[in-house]
Amino acid sequence: MTEVATLKQALSEAENRAAAERTERWKQEARVEEVQKELQALVKKHESLELDSKTQVSELAAALKSAKSAKAEAQKALQEIEAMKNIAAGKAFIMQSKHVKVNYLLLTRVRSSAGAFTDLPRSAFDAAAYYRAEEGSSMEKVFWSQYAEAGHLVPLSDQLKQMVELHKVAEHAIKGFIVRLWPGEALPGSYFGLVRRLVDACPRLEVIKCSVCIEGARRALAHAKVHWGKMDAEKLVKDGPPPGKEHRVPEAYYESVLKGARLIADECSKDVIFE
Repeated sequence: MTEVATLKQALSEAENRAAAERTERWKQEARVEEVQKELQALVKKHESLELDSKTQVSELAAALKSAKSAKAEAQKALQEIEAMKNIAAGKAFIMQSKHVKVNYLLLTRVRSSAGAFTDLPRSAFDAAAYYRAEEGSSMEKVFWSQYAEAGHLVPLSDQLKQMVELHKVAEHAIKGFIVRLWPGEALPGSYFGLVRRLVDACPRLEVIKCSVCIEGARRALAHAKVHWGKMDAEKLVKDGPPPGKEHRVPEAYYESVLKGARLIADECSKDVIFE
């Protein structure tokens, strides 16, 4: 074999090896790319499974919360139904224990009293008689006309309706009372707020009584000041009678000044509170 032939053979073998190496490299690159795609697919699948797991956990937590809420609502409804049955039967019920402060002691006693609820048939009869005596027609008259017969037994659902209507009447009465006691002030926004305000009615009445007395006295002393401009009203009240006239006490003149006092009362606005 000549040298040229040997070189050609070596070159051919080198080219064959290079071609084989290129083919092998392409195969490896293709495999690497395939593996990368498989890894990416696995990562996406893992992320999807993780997201699904989190979603399931969240949905499970929401379902548990909803179930607990539903259970609480059901228990509350059962308690309310039981309380309604006790109310209808005139028995003590769970609400009476919710107001333990001194301010609500009287309210608690009323709620604890069987008479407060066994009175319902009598109240229904009285309401029916009251609205029946009214002229014209009204929703109240139609409603209470169903219970015009004394001692008429009604189902629990109707008793609850009666209680609602009586509460409406009470609410209007309480609002009117509060407006008179607290003129110019906003009414509470709830029925319970009205009741709380009503609890303070007795102290408020004392304030109003004192205020009316002050307003009347102020008006009377002002009239006296018109005639005796130098009169010292405070000294007039604090000092006793002049020497030698100790028999002159205010009580001795009550009868003679009563007509004037009534005129003063007519002049008083009675809508100003002096505290």
